[in-house]
Amino acid sequence: MSGLLWLYPLREKLGDRPGDRDIMRRTFAHWSSIQNKWHGYSFAAASSMSSVMDAPEEALRYLKIFLDGTVAADTRRTPDTMYREGANLAIESPITAAQSIVDILLQGDHGVLKVFPSVSSTWRDASFESLRAEGAFLVDASRRHGATEWIRVHSEAGEPLTLQHVIAGPIEVRDARGRQLPWRAEGPGTIRLGRGGTAIVTRRGARPGLGAPRCARRPGNPGMGNAVTPHR
Repeated sequence: MSGLLWLYPLREKLGDRPGDRDIMRRTFAHWSSIQNKWHGYSFAAASSMSSVMDAPEEALRYLKIFLDGTVAADTRRTPDTMYREGANLAIESPITAAQSIVDILLQGDHGVLKVFPSVSSTWRDASFESLRAEGAFLVDASRRHGATEWIRVHSEAGEPLTLQHVIAGPIEVRDARGRQLPWRAEGPGTIRLGRGGTAIVTRRGARPGLGAPRCARRPGNPGMGNAVTPHR
């Protein structure tokens, strides 16, 4: 699997470049053809790789294989969320799977922040709060009935931002006080925002409630982001 570090997590190729995309897919297909040599953590890594290759259903499928406790090469996730390799218990593989969930919901990709980039069509409603993103951004977002409702981004370092929001139709961008902010289009579903502060992106004319997103909250370090769950 170390031979795929360039694909993930280093992400040295770009999925929107046809040549890169072909190399990514062919290499991944070769690796995934020898699953008899995989361990449990391989499925979590495959989920993240699928997410960066814009394959959301595959990303969720691989993640579920790991989370369901499937035994692979005498390794498996245990019911207490640890990980067993033979007789040894470890914790790094469940942490890898947690990162796989984040990659489904939020990605920083070569200077572009992508919100809900690889969410399965079966996750009709989902939300998260205070996830940290590349570039020192804190992000909240809500998805309902299979579409993004709103995104709130706070810049801790005062940097500009290119945001892939994929909100259908015309949008509005406002600050934390409801005042309109300048922005420019960078492509379908992608905008460029100015430096600093907080930006809230919604459909034009929409005024959704912007309290805590509708995610299941669990105690933890708020700096690492709260737990994320799809809403059934």
